[in-house]
Amino acid sequence: MDVCFLMLLNYFKILVFCLIFHCLIACDTDQLSNRGDIVIQVNDSKISLDEFNNMLKLEVYANPELEMTADNRDQFIDYVVRKELMIQEAVRLRLDRKEKFVRAIEKYWEASLIRNLHDAKAEEIKKKVIVTDNEIEAYYAQHQASLGSSLAEAKSDIRILLESQKKAAAMEVWTHDLIESADIKIDRERICQ
Repeated sequence: MDVCFLMLLNYFKILVFCLIFHCLIACDTDQLSNRGDIVIQVNDSKISLDEFNNMLKLEVYANPELEMTADNRDQFIDYVVRKELMIQEAVRLRLDRKEKFVRAIEKYWEASLIRNLHDAKAEEIKKKVIVTDNEIEAYYAQHQASLGSSLAEAKSDIRILLESQKKAAAMEVWTHDLIESADIKIDRERICQ
């Protein structure tokens, strides 16, 4: 019963996500006009200047070597139009309602949520991690032969290494605490049948 409920809950989450995604694609014209001037229209879908610039910023962020020339901007505009046409066609064919698509969205949603949680926790832990000069000196003394450099030369690298080790250990403790505080029931006998 619990597994069925969780599956239904996950399916509901996916449906809500898909509906939101679909609504974003087919936004109302009045809502779009509030976000700026329309610079691209593909059938009923309209893209404002703000939206276009945000998409362009993401593209440049994803590909830092991309030089923003007039030719590259035109290619990006063509890409946006083609992408929008493909999305509209997929929705018209109701591919956004197929189980395969819904499962893919679920996996992406879960992975993104976990990554965001991990990043937030890592940032929180990073603020609390302190590596002292005594720890650096002790590490250097223990590994001096393999480091092959003076303490002054190796200090920065050792600090980074020790911070990384402390953050990894803190993340492991946090994960262990989550597991320990959860109410987890596993029927391994039925799973292994």
